Amino acid sequence: MLVDLTGKTALVTGGGQGIGRGIALQLAANGADVAIADLNSEGASLVATEVTTLGRKGLPIDMDVTDKNSVEKAVADSINHFGQIDILANNAGIGRVQGKTGSNFTDDWEENWNTVLNINVQGIMRCSKALLPHFIERKYGKIVNTASGAGRGPIWWGPAKGPEGMASPYGPSKAAVINYTQNLASSVAAHNINVNAICPGQVWTEFHGMNPNNASQKDYDNFVQKSKEVIPLGRAQTVEEIGKLVAFLSSDDASSITGQSIHIDGGQRMV
Repeated sequence: MLVDLTGKTALVTGGGQGIGRGIALQLAANGADVAIADLNSEGASLVATEVTTLGRKGLPIDMDVTDKNSVEKAVADSINHFGQIDILANNAGIGRVQGKTGSNFTDDWEENWNTVLNINVQGIMRCSKALLPHFIERKYGKIVNTASGAGRGPIWWGPAKGPEGMASPYGPSKAAVINYTQNLASSVAAHNINVNAICPGQVWTEFHGMNPNNASQKDYDNFVQKSKEVIPLGRAQTVEEIGKLVAFLSSDDASSITGQSIHIDGGQRMV
């Protein structure tokens, strides 16, 4: 195994598909039991089954990160089931409200921003807050937040669209995740709790507004071509690569790493 997570238990939000699934499976592959929390109960159950095929325990959990009661219940149920939680992967997030472009200052602008910030930022805060007493009591915990290179500034993916094209709440929400990661890391360091963020690059997942398993060959070919154009390594990233980074940051091999936001994007952003 690349890292040793034997005897550890993880809670992965948004774990029922895409990057969350990749994180859950890599944590399991490295020895952890995993609670898969998601609004998509079918997806969470499927990933939990995949975890068991790797020889680990998988637990599907219903969770809505915008609902404080839902988050607290999911955390309590996970702790009760496994006895402890060692790792929190705050991965649940969206790019925009479905059906809302977020690219115009007047087109559903407020609804789009409120929803994205509620999920991407406050969702991470709710989940962290719910688990922190458990981590503090045990004097141990690893938190890994999914941010983005877009949180460091605009990432051009195709032709520039002018100022209205940059009205999306996604980048600002991920900037908040990066800042929150730093502030939380400094606040809980004395309790032996590590808090870091990952900044994935271009990954072929449901995030792009389609089911990758049912997408057209043309859509996939366009994605591959754009990745070649904007990523120095000339290719997109995989959910397995993202999961491996989370597994490392969740391990005791990374015990001196905290408050960091690590890009895993093929060199698309180098600062």
